[in-house]
Amino acid sequence: MIPESARTTTLARLCKGLDGGYPLIYIRGHDEARIESTLCDLAQIRYESPPPLTVWTLTEGLAEGSARPDATLSDPLAALRHVMARQTPGFVLLKDFPLLLAGRPELVRGLRDVYRALLGRGIFVFLSCSEYCLPDALSHEVFLVEQLPPSAQEALTEVQRLAPSLAPDVANALALAMKGMMLNEIAHLTRRLVAEDCLGRDAALAEVRAEKAAVLMREACLKFIPDTVDIERVGGLENLKEWVRARAGLFSGAANERVPMPAGVLFMGVSGCGKSMAAKVIASAWGLPLLRLDMNLVLSGAHGAPEFAFDHALRVAEQVAPLVLWIDEMENSFGYDHELRGGGNNPNIFSSFLTWMQEKPAGVFVVATANRIEKLPAEVIRKGRFDQLFFLDLPTDAERQHILDIHLRANGADPANFNLAALSAVTKNWSGAEIEQGVKAAVVDAWQAQRDFTERDAMLAMSHMVPLSRTMSEQIKALRVWSQERATPASATET
Repeated sequence: MIPESARTTTLARLCKGLDGGYPLIYIRGHDEARIESTLCDLAQIRYESPPPLTVWTLTEGLAEGSARPDATLSDPLAALRHVMARQTPGFVLLKDFPLLLAGRPELVRGLRDVYRALLGRGIFVFLSCSEYCLPDALSHEVFLVEQLPPSAQEALTEVQRLAPSLAPDVANALALAMKGMMLNEIAHLTRRLVAEDCLGRDAALAEVRAEKAAVLMREACLKFIPDTVDIERVGGLENLKEWVRARAGLFSGAANERVPMPAGVLFMGVSGCGKSMAAKVIASAWGLPLLRLDMNLVLSGAHGAPEFAFDHALRVAEQVAPLVLWIDEMENSFGYDHELRGGGNNPNIFSSFLTWMQEKPAGVFVVATANRIEKLPAEVIRKGRFDQLFFLDLPTDAERQHILDIHLRANGADPANFNLAALSAVTKNWSGAEIEQGVKAAVVDAWQAQRDFTERDAMLAMSHMVPLSRTMSEQIKALRVWSQERATPASATET
């Protein structure tokens, strides 16, 4: 089902500015064509006989509707004087005008004069810019409107216009996947898919995800993770995999409105047992892009105040949803594990996160991981914020054999030539990551000896490794005790 148009939301916000009688309205957004189209729709709403939109640019001057631009009014101060002298009601759009205000006090003064001169006259001036760069002197005279990215409905209209032969279900899936991209980006991508004859559902969605990854490279605190993990390449974790499979169709638009969308999941457990991999598995199984929120960058201050950087990252995630948002080592990210960070937490960010988790849109599924969940406050794990709390323990015997099978195949060996039961016994109380490293160490040893990799190499390499369960046995025991009545085991019970 296609959600409500974002443009309608922008229209509603613009109407509030007009209802308030603001002669100056600042529209922050990248898509100028959509801004003009929205203002034309707004004129239809506000005026019985809508006047044409007047547009000004520094390069061409002032143009009313489809008339030829008047280059003599390209000077910004002359354009402002012309607008103040106007007698007929209507809309005037000054493109990129805010970029000219720095170091130009006469333009700031000119806009304040426009504000006073146009009050109550039915003439409204819109300042459009992709950035927010308004001086304090104008902050109380200007009404701010944020242009949201196109909704899935707008994207669907554009996709169907440029690729009319697409099956309706494929066009709808592409429109949902393109959410967060600008309309011109959607148009360019659709034209390329048509030109390359890449209109099959899976291939087209893969191209959309790749294109969104390039778009997200502009967002410093959000990292697109392209390497997801197929659920069939995961050893064990049957309870988790069953939970994931049962919800696989919810983000495709197949479910009706009465079906509640999952909000998020919290993974706790022993280090190296697959918590990070589980985030990649969910994104792969549900066909969603995976974004990791880098809290180190948020807290560094390199991208503004941490509170601002965090809020901006969450807003971007909402705009490009549906997606999986991954927050790794949550107790460390929010500063609650003092033994690791040696510092205090950030209560403002943490409070904002809890509120956002309670009220966030349904399209953002949060995957959070924690190695020491007992360090986190109780309000994090209460029901309503996360759908499920899974405990990932050291793998069982059957799971170790499955993990060994996967990594032997990944390194070019035939598991039939290995005694998996014996290798599983050697790696008892090992994490999946440790088993993987044991196999890789054996492969390297065989390569150095210039011979094929054998079971003997695996046994020898693994005998030299000391697992985490031995070096941190007390911490792992405490974690297991904590989880017994608080979390759902990710693995099926070993019989």
